[in-house]
Amino acid sequence: QKAYGLRSTLLAQAKAFVERKHESNMSSLVAALDGERWSQCDVSAERQAALERLCTGRAVLSSTRDRGISEGTDIADSSSIALVEGTRYRVVWSCLLLIEHIMSNVACAAHFQTLATNVVGKVSELFRLFNARATQLVLGAGAIHSAARLKSINAKHLALVTQCVGIVLAILPHVRAALMAQLPSKQHALLVDLDKIKKEYAEHHDKVLSKFVGIIGGIVEHSLVGRIANTNFDERSKLPNPEEMTKNACCPFVDGIMTNTRKMHQVLVSLLPSDDLMDVFSRIFSYLDSKVPKILIDADLDEQVPFKFPASLEGKRRMVKEVEVMSKTLNKLPNVRPWDFGAMKFLERKLDLPSIEGNEPVGGNVEGNGEVKNDEASGEDGVKENKKPLMNQELDEEAVVNKEVNSPNSDEGKSLSEDGSGENTQPDVDQNSTSNDDIGEGSIDENNEDVSKATNGIHEGNGTKDTIETDAATTSTVNDQSPGDHSEGPNQIDEVSSSFGDKDRSGAQSTHTASPSLPAIRTS
Repeated sequence: QKAYGLRSTLLAQAKAFVERKHESNMSSLVAALDGERWSQCDVSAERQAALERLCTGRAVLSSTRDRGISEGTDIADSSSIALVEGTRYRVVWSCLLLIEHIMSNVACAAHFQTLATNVVGKVSELFRLFNARATQLVLGAGAIHSAARLKSINAKHLALVTQCVGIVLAILPHVRAALMAQLPSKQHALLVDLDKIKKEYAEHHDKVLSKFVGIIGGIVEHSLVGRIANTNFDERSKLPNPEEMTKNACCPFVDGIMTNTRKMHQVLVSLLPSDDLMDVFSRIFSYLDSKVPKILIDADLDEQVPFKFPASLEGKRRMVKEVEVMSKTLNKLPNVRPWDFGAMKFLERKLDLPSIEGNEPVGGNVEGNGEVKNDEASGEDGVKENKKPLMNQELDEEAVVNKEVNSPNSDEGKSLSEDGSGENTQPDVDQNSTSNDDIGEGSIDENNEDVSKATNGIHEGNGTKDTIETDAATTSTVNDQSPGDHSEGPNQIDEVSSSFGDKDRSGAQSTHTASPSLPAIRTS
């Protein structure tokens, strides 16, 4: 007999056990989170062995030998970190309790495979409870009013939350694989919920990292911005070079930014993994790079604040130099990714500050409309701009031939440098101050080069100068072009030059074949 009554009774008892156990796990996890003070706790050898079994695909193979090792383990053998796949995590007690409950549910699914579908839902609820409650307590500052009664939420608390979220993200794929092994193939779709949970934890992790930037931002915008009012960079320009000073090298505002950023680095360098540490400070540096110049400009425009931009050249340079010292100091912090600060160049343009090395202002000669003006000639080897494209001129047959063959000083020769490289030399322009007008000038220069290449196609198609014979159809093609036809850009000019060269080659070949003894150039 198959004992259907006994089997149904056992199945009902097992379901009731899973439900009761789940309720107990949820209540114990909520109590642990509410009383969590978000301080690091030690990881016992038994819990570390359970993590290793989970990560190696042996989550339910808790052997007697492992139990003997864990029972004989002394407290001194416990570690301050949890190791998952070679990565070290500093965790809190509620996180360890969550992992214990998850492991218990995985073991239950392995021993009662008919209940595996129920266990998947229980595991998802545990993961979501921890994520939601941790977000509320730390990011939402709920821990201040909870049973823990924390005075404030600081960077250390946020760092430990980051570590707890990180270890959950590390074990989630292994939990998913362990549950998949106990489910029929038709029910694998139930595991999609775990994939959604992974995205939720990743968003939580990103929010915590952004919160570090919010802490620095709050200090800068509320506590340090008031120090700008009494800063006078014209007076500070009389002080020695800030790089040579050990005290008061920078104004109180900039010095406060460096001090608070260094303090946060001291807290996080021992709590965060290297990847998270670099991510956090890259975000902080990006914020400071854009915010510091904006705060200085807003203070200058605010009539209620006595701060004004320096009027003297030395004061302007002092202001830019102190921001540069800040950027160099922050980039020297250990285990951070150096950031290419652009605040100095922005302030230089705002202050119309000339470069220290040369006499030209930073970014070239900037006119009132924001257009960078290039000189027409640069020394003896300077290149003069072509005011008209060559193809826009009215050329007849004799002008084309004479200009390209007999004239040694053609426009192409003028556009070559003395070293014969064939490359146009243009005055150097600071790329940082290039505007849309500069892009337009660049496209005109490209058109001129293409036109020179188009006319040079006569030489390439005819072979030697003594036997050049132009085709009448070629000349008519050039003469029929109106100035408006060539204003569309380099693409249209390239097409004209291509047809120009092809027709000229055909005319040259027929000339060589028909009358090899004709004179080089026929004149009317």
